[in-house]
Amino acid sequence: MTTTATDTESFLERVVTDFAGAAGTLTTVLGDRLGLYETMAGAGPLTVDGLAHKTGLDSRLLREWLAAQTVSAYVVHDPDAGTYELPDAHAAVLAQADSPAYLAGAGDIIAGHYLALAEVEQAFRTDGALSYAAQHPCMFSGIERYFRTAYVHQIEPVWFPAVPGLVEGLERGARVADVGCGHGVADLLIGQRWPASTVTGFDAHEPSVAQARAKAIEAGSPGNVSFRVADATGIGPGPYDVVVFFDSLHDLGDPPAALRRAHEVLAEGGILVAVEPWSTDRLEDGIGHPTVRIGYASSTTLCTPGSLAQPGRYGLGTQGGPARRVQLLEEAGFRKAGLAADTGFNLVLAAVK
Repeated sequence: MTTTATDTESFLERVVTDFAGAAGTLTTVLGDRLGLYETMAGAGPLTVDGLAHKTGLDSRLLREWLAAQTVSAYVVHDPDAGTYELPDAHAAVLAQADSPAYLAGAGDIIAGHYLALAEVEQAFRTDGALSYAAQHPCMFSGIERYFRTAYVHQIEPVWFPAVPGLVEGLERGARVADVGCGHGVADLLIGQRWPASTVTGFDAHEPSVAQARAKAIEAGSPGNVSFRVADATGIGPGPYDVVVFFDSLHDLGDPPAALRRAHEVLAEGGILVAVEPWSTDRLEDGIGHPTVRIGYASSTTLCTPGSLAQPGRYGLGTQGGPARRVQLLEEAGFRKAGLAADTGFNLVLAAVK
């Protein structure tokens, strides 16, 4: 392949832009952790000293942080007045946890990738494995916050209605198992929205189950939601009417075994739902797509090494498209396996026993 100086310059510009985004993310994480976005949301124009007074933070560093946010076009600077403002539209993404556009939690996931960089490098040089237990706690809190946005705004109005018979079953009262429940946010939402149903969350990561149980206590200890420590092949005893995998199937050491176990514990006619990150069947169709780029980065540094650290070492990967996942459902014995919904951010796969 012949290249020209123009080709090199164009690619150089792209890499510089990517590096600028990666470097800028550090200031975004700082703004989130220090409560700066929350303080600026709805506050109107603020001077550096005014923001320092509100937050108790060092004014000199705040000046640099505000400058970084200005050149990234996250905040709006008025040079004549010497003020900085977080527009309402930006606050919906960075400061308002209940907004359907809230994305700040993703910053902690990216920070976690960098904190584990040395361990990921070592995984490349050895057997590819890096246990989830070795990840920094900010990874798990970031995952909780990031996916909470989708759970709150997608489960009831989008994901579940796309699966035939699911909402009706939950209204009547269904026994639900969540495999890889993490901090249990989705389970508590389902239990609250469909009180006639019972939800049991399973996760092999004990600290996550402890967090889920703590959140259940904070939510008033609902009697229809519980959490257990177990890997994906140890869920049960069942029978369940619904088994869900919320962004967890690709993380497992042996997805085929997990799906076979889900098939075993489901009642006849029971429903399986697997929500996975959006991806394409053909690698070339994802070139340049931002969510695909993020997905493959996470797959390289977190999800695939985590899978390779578990029994089975399957390494499904975060990406790869719906066709491979539908095939796994069919191989596990499920009927009517297919893509129920494509939101542009997630793939909702469903099947029936």
